[in-house]
Amino acid sequence: MISAVRIVLLIIAVGIISLAGFYFYQFQGNKVDMGNLKVRLMKQGVDVEIENFKVTHEVMGKKEWILKAGLAQVNNKEDITRLKDVEMILPKDNHRPYIITANSGTYENSSKNIDLIGNVKLTGNSQPLANRFKKHQNESNKTDLQTNTHEKN
Repeated sequence: MISAVRIVLLIIAVGIISLAGFYFYQFQGNKVDMGNLKVRLMKQGVDVEIENFKVTHEVMGKKEWILKAGLAQVNNKEDITRLKDVEMILPKDNHRPYIITANSGTYENSSKNIDLIGNVKLTGNSQPLANRFKKHQNESNKTDLQTNTHEKN
């Protein structure tokens, strides 16, 4: 009798561990904040409508980006989420994050591509971006000079 109870408890423990492993594997890298959330089921092509939508994408515990929207309409048939009043935060190490805002946008659920539409603004420290563009421009100019030199010879 005691060994039968032990076997049942072992099966339950393995089941719980398997379920937890599946959950972490399935939702690895994305976290959904459920604070101040209203959800409505819809009929016309939209499966769920969510107010105060927020998705955080993490890699190895480090936040890569945070996507917020005043309203999100999830359409599983088209595999997209339509967003209104969008804010995307791109955290940076030891610096103020870049913040991108837009009137609306779409989030492709499987590929995680985001398209922003209407009055798109980027705020943040522009110096690192300017340095990056200047470095890229200098590298392009060097390549052009080398190409022109080889063509003349």
